[in-house]
Amino acid sequence: MNFLAHSLLGFNNTELIAGQFCGDFVRGSELSGFAPGVERGIRLHRYLDVFTDSFPALQPVRRNMHEVPRRFAGIVIDVLFDHYLATHWDAINEQSLESHAEHVHAALHKHREVLPDALRRFMIALQEHNILVANRDIAAIEHTLARLAKRSPRFGALAISQADLLPLREQLREPFDSFYPELREAAVTYLDTHPVQERASE
Repeated sequence: MNFLAHSLLGFNNTELIAGQFCGDFVRGSELSGFAPGVERGIRLHRYLDVFTDSFPALQPVRRNMHEVPRRFAGIVIDVLFDHYLATHWDAINEQSLESHAEHVHAALHKHREVLPDALRRFMIALQEHNILVANRDIAAIEHTLARLAKRSPRFGALAISQADLLPLREQLREPFDSFYPELREAAVTYLDTHPVQERASE
């Protein structure tokens, strides 16, 4: 799961959305510096990442993605999953993708004071480059992976061309069709069983 998927499973709740984004920028279990609703979003993000990594239908794809080193297969799947969601958006959500993106930008801005510095910088690029909506375009997916490849020489294998991404996309189509409904159900169940925990005032 990447940013679009996590934001979609924030269910239009601004605190959950902010927390879902923080999940990629915050480490450790001490989260008391965040509002309870944002903390819940961070923990939901982590839960969904574990769910995704262990989902049975995706395991054969990871093993058979010969064009990509095994340790990077999960990253490619996550990014292509956002592409899948963007291209199937109208069948998944009543709200348009453009309206969803605007809501996400507003949610991040609303909670910007508690966001990590790296996420504050990223939220500017997220809006300026319309990254969530751009996931519809396979060229944007190529660009996202190229950006990740520049993080370190060992990430260079993530610089995958569109020509190589297209067959990977087709390989993932059927697993994603079964994956998303179960992922959404997992998110709903988690939220039902993990209500916001209000903290006692000092």
